[in-house]
Amino acid sequence: MRKFFVLTVALMLVANLFAAEQKGADVLVTVNNNKITKTYVNNALKREAALLPEEQRTQENLQKLTTGIVNKKIDELVVLDAAKKAKTNVTAKEVQAAVNATKKQYKNDADFNAALKQQGLTRAKYEAEVKNNLMRVKYISDEMKKRAITPSEEQVEAFYNVTVAKIKGEKVQLNKKADELTDAAAARLKRIYGQQAKVRQIFVKYSDDYTKEQKKEVNEKIKNLKKELSAKDVNFALLSEKYSDDEALKQTRGDIGYVLKDDLTPEVAKTIFGLKIGGYNKAPIKTGNGYHFFRVEELKADMPIEFNDVKGFLAETIYKQNIQDEYDNLVTELRSKATIKVNN
Repeated sequence: MRKFFVLTVALMLVANLFAAEQKGADVLVTVNNNKITKTYVNNALKREAALLPEEQRTQENLQKLTTGIVNKKIDELVVLDAAKKAKTNVTAKEVQAAVNATKKQYKNDADFNAALKQQGLTRAKYEAEVKNNLMRVKYISDEMKKRAITPSEEQVEAFYNVTVAKIKGEKVQLNKKADELTDAAAARLKRIYGQQAKVRQIFVKYSDDYTKEQKKEVNEKIKNLKKELSAKDVNFALLSEKYSDDEALKQTRGDIGYVLKDDLTPEVAKTIFGLKIGGYNKAPIKTGNGYHFFRVEELKADMPIEFNDVKGFLAETIYKQNIQDEYDNLVTELRSKATIKVNN
């Protein structure tokens, strides 16, 4: 486990998050000879907090964000120091290629330089940061090649057996990490091999908060729609374009592609998968946001999940988890060797 010992820093920063900065170089944490300043953390916190809805900008959430920012920076610094000690090489050509890739996101050099200035960066400082980032990436890649273990056939097969058992709804006793990993694998395989239907939809918006007049209009719309759906030679696609209260549905004439049975509410799943190809429900299904009519275009039954068909995917899943575990171990080791001081 990593040492999340920067709570004092987090509390201090949250208290004066949007207060005027008195000293831009106030040092909060020293990592070996590197400094994490109040200015850096406050600026990062403002950016991340701005992405949250206003009601979520609570002291608790801001504290979590701050802790994450400081810990991420500590990780970056200890990895960078290790990369320098390992003499990880990054060429000027590689740095320039990375800078050019970023510049392509802007119309011209002036816009690019303006973006750097807005972040308080000069071109030289930005290029130095790019070089440091490339150095970290190379060092981590080299370390993972040494550390991460490719799973054996037996391990993959055991993972397969547990994942298939979960798909079948069987209870399996696992530790938290293994449970989450097999859950993710099961969800992915269910999307590929599970029962699916290609569906068109007509959606009529409704809310209990509607006025009496609005409710009357919806009822009239549903009445007319049901009448048209009862006629011969119904063109469901055109009716979705005509009646749906959703611009995307209008544009696609109700085509929502394939839906997975396990992703749907029981009532919707029962309706859709109780229909034959070409069939549709003539009575609408009411949900919290409105009324729904569905037409089944195609049905795909559950397919057997054969080990040889999925072992590549499962082996990659295990290997990626091994890499994550080894990365966590690496950072923990580097932190334990670093001199990290939290300034009060």
